[in-house]
Amino acid sequence: MATQKQPQEENTTSSPKTHSLIASIIIGVAVFAFLLLALETISRTDWFASKVSTRSLGIYHKQFEIKWFKLEDYVKENGGVDVLLLGNSMVNTGIDPDVLSAEYEKLTGEHLRIFNFGVEGLTVAPTSVIAKILAEKYQPSAFLFVTEMRDYVAENGLTVENQLLSDEWFRAQKTAPFTLRGWLKLNSSAIKYLLPFRNWSRADFPDTFLMYLRRWGDTSASGYEGDLNTGKDIDKHPDPNDPEEAENFAMFQNFSIDSGRLDDLNVILNSGDSVQMVIVTEMPLYPTYFDYFGGEKVHEQYLDTLKAFVEQKGGVYLPPLGWELIPLDYRVDNHHLNIKGAPVFSTLLAEQLASLCNNEGLCLQSSPVTGVEQ
Repeated sequence: MATQKQPQEENTTSSPKTHSLIASIIIGVAVFAFLLLALETISRTDWFASKVSTRSLGIYHKQFEIKWFKLEDYVKENGGVDVLLLGNSMVNTGIDPDVLSAEYEKLTGEHLRIFNFGVEGLTVAPTSVIAKILAEKYQPSAFLFVTEMRDYVAENGLTVENQLLSDEWFRAQKTAPFTLRGWLKLNSSAIKYLLPFRNWSRADFPDTFLMYLRRWGDTSASGYEGDLNTGKDIDKHPDPNDPEEAENFAMFQNFSIDSGRLDDLNVILNSGDSVQMVIVTEMPLYPTYFDYFGGEKVHEQYLDTLKAFVEQKGGVYLPPLGWELIPLDYRVDNHHLNIKGAPVFSTLLAEQLASLCNNEGLCLQSSPVTGVEQ
């Protein structure tokens, strides 16, 4: 009778190779975690910050990132910020906060910490979101919002707005669903120093990185980025038949104020308890700029509507200065000022604000920041 084979017992013990693999994984993870923790710790030191200024939030809009980190450094250096200048590229190149602060102090005796947060390409819509974030984080006592007619055209600036506000960093600021990437962008100091190199393998990386470094260097500690260019034919009326002008005429020629954009303005006017005053004004635009919108009469009607809305919602309306106060060679084009025009306008703006204080009691005031979120 044939004997049955006894089934072999299963080998329930792990082989030495398996033990070695598991141990290697555990050690690798531990070393990686240690290095991340070490980098995070070092990146939060003043020594590291003084050696490396390049940072990123992982947002496509490089200039927004420059302004964000310049403001962060400004607040650390000055112990807070009193007045934030908001608006688009006109503000970025058109107002020097250091000149504005110095002139205002001469006329009122009040020293203000003023920062220029003008970001190119932004309308009132994304600015309203940014204003809420800045108000909560830095508690300034005032916003000076320099707005213009393009802000209130519903179709204008949507591409930039959607790209900017759809970013994980912006969504993490609000009550968006939790993502690890968004949390790291918001909270990790080390990640901010690594993100500038995230596109290192792209062919255009050297050019874009050098451009970022140049613009970082050209932007002052208080957020002003001067423009060295001098415009030509600024007093020449734009031609609707010029292909380069066709897009502007098509978008703005039937100008009307979108109610949704007024809602965005209302958000800025009521952006936080710490913001005691919101002043709304306009740059001294050259008259040829208004051709896109239907002429100076349309502009005057717009200003009347803007003034009524701002004052109804509790803001302060500051009438725009006359365009004739800024010479043509102090301009880049019919709506941007250059490095010669910015100090002139900043001085004139300081005089307006001082008059508002001395004659109407509407004074900008310093408000020390005792604690700032990192």
